[in-house]
Amino acid sequence: MSDEENSSKESGEPEEFLPSEVIGFPQILCPDDHVPLELADIEKKEVEERKFIFKTETEEHLHIRYECPECDGYFLHDIERKREGCFIATAAYGTPMVEEINILRKFRDTYLMHRDWGEKLVETYYYLSPPIANLIEKSENLKKIVRTCLKPIIKILKNR
Repeated sequence: MSDEENSSKESGEPEEFLPSEVIGFPQILCPDDHVPLELADIEKKEVEERKFIFKTETEEHLHIRYECPECDGYFLHDIERKREGCFIATAAYGTPMVEEINILRKFRDTYLMHRDWGEKLVETYYYLSPPIANLIEKSENLKKIVRTCLKPIIKILKNR
């Protein structure tokens, strides 16, 4: 490890990454020069989308700009960030990465989504739960209440 790497770790400064070092974006070839485009910029943008007849919602999109290192060519890619999953449980636990949420996801994916009524239930949950999750995120008391209510359900599902 170099002295520079050691000093940034010791100082506690977060490691910085260039957009071109981000993992998980597709490689795109320049149509003119046939060389890989470089990831130049990633920007989050709020985009208003029409839902139903009179209702609009704001969705978060990632706008990604790729540039060709050989010519002036560029490519813009827009990715809609879908919020899927256990909104209420994620709000209660503060992260989607805890074991309890994985247990709920597994139940959704292996049981509910294989039944017509389960698919309808999940669809209704996705429609109704985001505003409830927003309330829970803002209140430590609601987070504790929801975690307490989820605990026996998760215990049953874990022991299935």
